[in-house]
Amino acid sequence: MEHTTEQNFEILGVSQDLIAGLAKQNIIHPTDIQQKMIPAICTGQDVVGRSETGSGKTLAYLLPIFLRLDPNIRGTQAIILAPTHELAAQVHKQAELLAKNAGVKVGSALIIGTAGIQRQMEKLKEKPQIVVGSAGRMLDLIKRRKIQAHLVKTIVLDEGDRLLEDGNFAAVQAVIKTTLRDRQIVLLSASVGGETLQRAKQIMKENMLQLEGEAKSGLVPENIAHHYILANHREKFLMLRKVLAGEKPTKAMIFLNNPENIEVTVDKLNYHGIKADGIYGQAGKTDRKTALEDFRNGKISVLVASDIGARGLDIQDVTHVIHMDIPEDPTQYLHRAGRCGRNGKSGCSISIVTPYERKWIHKYEKVWQIRFTQKDMVQGKLTDSDKTKKDLQKKTQKQPDTQKQKNHTQKKQKPKKSYAKKK
Repeated sequence: MEHTTEQNFEILGVSQDLIAGLAKQNIIHPTDIQQKMIPAICTGQDVVGRSETGSGKTLAYLLPIFLRLDPNIRGTQAIILAPTHELAAQVHKQAELLAKNAGVKVGSALIIGTAGIQRQMEKLKEKPQIVVGSAGRMLDLIKRRKIQAHLVKTIVLDEGDRLLEDGNFAAVQAVIKTTLRDRQIVLLSASVGGETLQRAKQIMKENMLQLEGEAKSGLVPENIAHHYILANHREKFLMLRKVLAGEKPTKAMIFLNNPENIEVTVDKLNYHGIKADGIYGQAGKTDRKTALEDFRNGKISVLVASDIGARGLDIQDVTHVIHMDIPEDPTQYLHRAGRCGRNGKSGCSISIVTPYERKWIHKYEKVWQIRFTQKDMVQGKLTDSDKTKKDLQKKTQKQPDTQKQKNHTQKKQKPKKSYAKKK
């Protein structure tokens, strides 16, 4: 995560208890998006924040929530909505850790659809100030009067672009409508497009504030290298094995478009002696949780995932992201690639593509203003392909005079024009 050493959390109005708690996580200086969002959220204003992956967005909203909580009120004062159970669990864990390290009495409850509702209702009897989870289950418990929506001061939409998509928007709106009109809404994501902003305007106040974290080269962290390897569809798994054997990643995430293929891929990897597990929507909650924990603590080195693993998950030391299937949506590529190269460390995003799929690579280059290099596996090493080497040679050669080149181009174009007239 990038930070500005001139700034510190005290200047932003963060309490000494919370500063001491952050220090226990080795967090000393605020990132750029934290510097902008913490004061803005503390004013109670509606805020839309966009910042590259791994830039510290979770603490950018958790810290001001902690600061705005009224210790004299027992009940839910903040609702945090997330599009995946994994992200909700991660945010809940960070809220609990921050409260514990800071020594403050702030309770958090995890409210997700696949978990037992009775246990969640028991947890809500403790009157936690923060509830984190999915919109559907949250709405269910509000209707059952287990969550006191009238006490809510702040609603956070983490990965807000996903939450405002067609499949989630109605449930999110319904949750918001149960709260009082003066409540605050905060939306964050690495990708906030025009459609997301239009929908945000439907649920937020007119004077909403739009903030962007500093990024040196667009919204994709510049410390991530982007490569692609050409392979026929049948050769993709073999190429994956070659990449894993050659690169020897500390931790690698492999993305597939079809969740049905994840279990098969995991079984094949384990058969070949590669410790792997998978997460996808159809897998059981316990299986997904175990897979993530094993990946985090190093019991497995490879996590195979559908796009539910691309959103917001902060797993330390992921060195490689490998795309077995290329996503057609450039936004999904942005979130997938952002699982590596976090906290300022270098990362490598490798797409294994067929000649037909190469068009998406060109699309990503255009949309995100990033440069892909074509690679091959040669004698167990990832090397520049012959095409890449030729491109590099062309760039290093002395360029011809600009005016001569222009005249030469114009001369070549003239016969085409006259030929077109004759036709």
